[in-house]
Order: sequence, then C-alpha cells, then structure tokens
Amino acid sequence: MEFNSLLPVIIVLLGLLFMGAPVAVALGGSGLLGLWLLLGARGLDVAIQTAATSLNSFVLIAVPLFIAMGVFLAEGGIGERLYNMFDAMLRHIPGGVGIATVLTCAVLAAMCGTSVAIAGMVGAFALKNMRRLGYSLPLSMGTVVGGGALGMLIPPSLPMIVYGAIAQESVGKLFICGIGPGIVAVILFCGWVYVAFRKEKGGKVAPPASWSERWKAFKDGFWGLLIPLIIIVLLYWGVATPTEIAALGCVISLFVVLFVYRSVSIKGIISLLRRAVSSSVMILFIIVGALILAKFVTQAGVARAVADIFVGRGIPTWGFLLITMAIILALGCLMEGASLMLLLLPILITTVRAYNYDPYVYGVLLVINIECAMLTPPVGLNLYAVDGIAKAQGLPSTLGTAVRGSFPFLIGYLVVMVLVAIFPQIALWVPHHLFNF
Repeated sequence: MEFNSLLPVIIVLLGLLFMGAPVAVALGGSGLLGLWLLLGARGLDVAIQTAATSLNSFVLIAVPLFIAMGVFLAEGGIGERLYNMFDAMLRHIPGGVGIATVLTCAVLAAMCGTSVAIAGMVGAFALKNMRRLGYSLPLSMGTVVGGGALGMLIPPSLPMIVYGAIAQESVGKLFICGIGPGIVAVILFCGWVYVAFRKEKGGKVAPPASWSERWKAFKDGFWGLLIPLIIIVLLYWGVATPTEIAALGCVISLFVVLFVYRSVSIKGIISLLRRAVSSSVMILFIIVGALILAKFVTQAGVARAVADIFVGRGIPTWGFLLITMAIILALGCLMEGASLMLLLLPILITTVRAYNYDPYVYGVLLVINIECAMLTPPVGLNLYAVDGIAKAQGLPSTLGTAVRGSFPFLIGYLVVMVLVAIFPQIALWVPHHLFNF
C-alpha cells in the first residue's frame, strides 16, 4: 500500500470536509491529488477517464429519472392523497393517524428513493393532524423522521443504485433484497406508534370515517397505490431494467399530475424539470468525485490492504460486520449518509468479496446504516427537514425534540440491521422464493 500518497489524501479530504467544501469537491479533489502523487501527470488522465466512464452508465440514468418522478409526485399532491386515504381507513384505532403516516411514507418510498424528500412531503400535512389529535410533538416529529428514512430501503432506492454502480452488482437484485427488511421496519414502526400513542396522556382516537368517505378517499388515492404497484411488479418480474422502470414511472407520474389530478399545469413542467435537473446534477457530481477517489484507493492498494487486515488476521465474518457497521454508525454522526457510503464502499467491497459474503445482503446492511445516519445529529438531514417544517407551522419545535422523537425509530432500524445480519434470509427470502433469484 502506498502510504506516502495516502496520508496527504486523508488530510486534504478531512480538511475540505471540515471547512464545509461541497462533498463532491472534497471527494474528487482528494482523489485527484492521490492519483497525481501516485501516477504523476498521468493521474490527471486517469481521473478524466474515470469521470467520463462513470457518467456513461446506463444504470446511473435511473438517478435523474427517479428524482424527477419524486418532484412530480411531491408537486402533484399524491402524498397528501395517500395520507388522506390511510387516515380514513385507520383513524379510528389507537395510533391510527401515526400508522397512516408510516404507511404513507412506505408507499411513497416505493415511488421516490430519497428519504429527505419523503419526510418533507409527509411532514407538511401529517404533523398538524397528529398534533390536533393529541400526539406529543416528539412522537409526531419522530414518526415523520423515521418513516421518511424508509425511502432509502424500500425500492426503488437511490443509495442502492449508487451501491450497484460502484460495486458492479445488479441494481434490480438489490431492489428486490430491500423489500423484506423494509416490511419488517414498517411493522416495527407501526407497532411502536400504537404502543407510544396508548401511553400518550392527551391522545385521543378520531371518530371512524363513514364508508362513503373511505370510498372517496380510496378513489382519490388510487393512483398513489397504482404507480408503486406497477413499478414493483415490473421490477420483480424482471421484464424491465431499473432504468427503464424509472423512465416509465416518470412518464406515468407526469401523466397523473397533469391529466388525472390536474395539480400541475403544462407551463409548470419547466420549473419542475429545473428542480429535478438541479438535484440530479448535484448527486451525479458527488458520484463522479467518489469514483475518482475510489480509483485512487484501488491504485494505491488500500482496499486490498484493508481486506488483508481483516481476513489475514483471522477476524471472523461477524467481526468484520460488527466493526464496519460500528464505524459507519459513528461516522454517520459527522457525515451525510450517502457521502459516507461513497467514501467507504470502494474500500469495503473488496473485503466483502474476500470473505465471500453475499454483496446483496451487505448492500442492505449498508443502506440501513445510512438510514440511521439520517436520524443522528448533528448532520441527520431528516431531523433538520422535519424540524424546519414544524417551525414553519408554528409548532414549538427544536432539533432536540426531533432527536428524542426519532430515537425509538433509530433503535428500530438497528434492530432490523441486526436481524438481517443474523438472518440474511430476511433480505433473500423474497427473491429466492418468489422470483427465482
């Protein structure tokens, strides 16, 4: 391993991150420095070739398409219609409104692979309703924060697309492996909301909706259920690639908000596309920077050296999982989750293969770890998003309130992660038994 080039790269990377430089600049700049120290002037050519090759990827085309679909859905009000439907069905049971919030997040997660967008979308209409029924502010905010993070686990998932692109694994198979753990997380969260609501002193159960009201809410939210159903069926039957499914979902979502709900005008499409392009460019820029750094890591032999440390010293597989997951959890308190994955995955994937550990199970574990990063201060993006929405609605919110409310959901994600590590079939049962994977 080239220690002479590694130390300056680490110093530059950490320095740029702590100075607040864009993550893409920190990753790409430190990687470029490492390649220059390692290969001289040829390192610049390697970096340029890596950047061009990484963007010329059919898999990564799914990233801007899923982002655009999320923008269309958010602006078109599909999330609120879904919430109203689940609310009409469940409001009469203890914790039913909170459970409706979790289920809305889960369904939106099957259409939009970004957790912050889901938390922001659902928080805009769910927080006030829960508060109106006596839910404490921590429970209300925690339900939105924790439920929103499901966007990373339930397919389609942007982090899984990035994982597949870097690890050179099938994105479709990664999507399929996320469904089992996602269902387990939803069940745990719904159970916690039910128990927590029963303990709330001021909580009250809303009167049941009439059957006519339920039918009206179902018709209004029908398209919100149909879109993820189409995506999941096509994905799991293998009749289309994730990129093709993203394109189809984008077209269907645009059709629904334009001509079915009529919540977006044709003139407004340009503004929505601008937002989608802006977010897409930012994410793709980060991916390019990460892959340049990954190229240096490979050339310098860092990944191989890490694999030798774990495997060569006889550390068992469970020890490797425990150590790496603990490191990621700790670093998740300091770095945004997706950036953390892009930074560590090129190093860790070599060790995963050296252990002959299933890369799809490890991908699921890594994504759950990133979900935990979305719920941990001081850089948990979901916490800031929901805290900002609560303050905008006039609620007496603080970041500490969001942290207290989301802590049980953080524990829930950790439980799911431990269960998947001990029982990998939670991730593999669906693809093995239903889709011959």
